[in-house]
Amino acid sequence: MRLTKKIVIIGPAGTGKTTLKKVFFEMVNPLELLEKSLDPTKGIESIVYSFFDLDFAVFDLAGQENNIWFDKDKDIFINSNIIICVLDINSYLKDIIKFLNNLITLYNKMKLIDIEIVILLHKIDLIDGLYLQHKIKAINEFIDKEMKIDFKITIHTTSIAKKYFFKTFCLISELIIKISDKNKYLEFVFQNYKNDLEIILNYDYEKKYSTNDLFLDLNLSKKDAILHLKRLEKLGFIKLDEYSNNFKLTERVNFFKFGLESQKKDYEINKILEMFLIFSNINKKSLNSS
Repeated sequence: MRLTKKIVIIGPAGTGKTTLKKVFFEMVNPLELLEKSLDPTKGIESIVYSFFDLDFAVFDLAGQENNIWFDKDKDIFINSNIIICVLDINSYLKDIIKFLNNLITLYNKMKLIDIEIVILLHKIDLIDGLYLQHKIKAINEFIDKEMKIDFKITIHTTSIAKKYFFKTFCLISELIIKISDKNKYLEFVFQNYKNDLEIILNYDYEKKYSTNDLFLDLNLSKKDAILHLKRLEKLGFIKLDEYSNNFKLTERVNFFKFGLESQKKDYEINKILEMFLIFSNINKKSLNSS
């Protein structure tokens, strides 16, 4: 029996909602999106992804139309499992508080008790650390004061910049775990994905390697090597040539490795391999725009 879940992404215009979705669900190169802006989302962009026996729909709501989502079309939030609220931490604090007030008012009025709200204070690479802490404290104090009913709400700081990429990658994978039946597959994680991690850690960015190198270095047959490489290609970490005889690591690997090396004491290897399993098995099922 397939599980079905619903995630709604909301936030002011230009906060990075669609960018987050493209970088972590569709494996777009983060460097590419740091250097150029995406066209604004219009209306609702809904995409259904599959992950083993789970189907989850992601509803990306246009930031220019938030007055509609908070009023006329507020039913979009019904039956959600997670509401992801993306806020640009560099915005004025009064604007952040105003948006959160609208969201909390909606949450209380509609009694969305079983829905978890995940607040992402995004683009933290562009803000001074001390100022960031002051804003987070003020936001937490506001939420504690305004919530009138029991609720599930967490606040996280995120960015697709190199310094914070790995941490944000881990956070998104944890959200997928929350809505899935992880016990069915985690027992296979370490065995099946350890070589994937070895490949991106032990080879150099932009240097060309032969598939045969994986036989010499990791004792992988060509068939098994290609299986691992194609999985890494789906994650955006590897670029295979037309005949799968040679491969190169992509810029995305540098983003991942930078965070892993600086924060590796805080992450167990099984958690990292779990993340590999999650994103290499997410597939887009359909795309509808309205």
